[in-house]
Amino acid sequence: MKKYFLFAVGALFIGTSLHAQLPADLKTATQDVTSMAGPGKLLTQFTDAIKPTAFLGNWAGEKGGWLAKAGKISSAVSMAQSISSLVGFLKPGAFKSGFNVQSLLQTAATATTMSSATGLLKSLEGGLKPETFSDGWAKQKSGWLGALNLVK
Repeated sequence: MKKYFLFAVGALFIGTSLHAQLPADLKTATQDVTSMAGPGKLLTQFTDAIKPTAFLGNWAGEKGGWLAKAGKISSAVSMAQSISSLVGFLKPGAFKSGFNVQSLLQTAATATTMSSATGLLKSLEGGLKPETFSDGWAKQKSGWLGALNLVK
């Protein structure tokens, strides 16, 4: 009987300790993660994962300004516009055969929600050849996609 009592007290103590470490409000925790990895940050992370050889020559002169503007994205429209301009800097050979770049650009022109804008970015990521990305992208991709799914 004494063993059961000690076990119950130990389980109660562990359960209380674990509960105390959980966020009081999971919505707040989700907002914290989203603010750390907002749409601009995720777009610039994605862009940084693309090899420099996948870009056209004019990217070198535009990169700094583009990244600065993309890092400050706060709306779906500005994100869609940044994705469209990024597509314009990529070499045609960076895309998988059969990927419809024009369709992506048309969809970007009508994006009004953050969900549609993040969908554009996912579509672009899926439309690029694997060799377009740096070696570390395969390891980062799942975490990046998870963070992108949290953007609302």
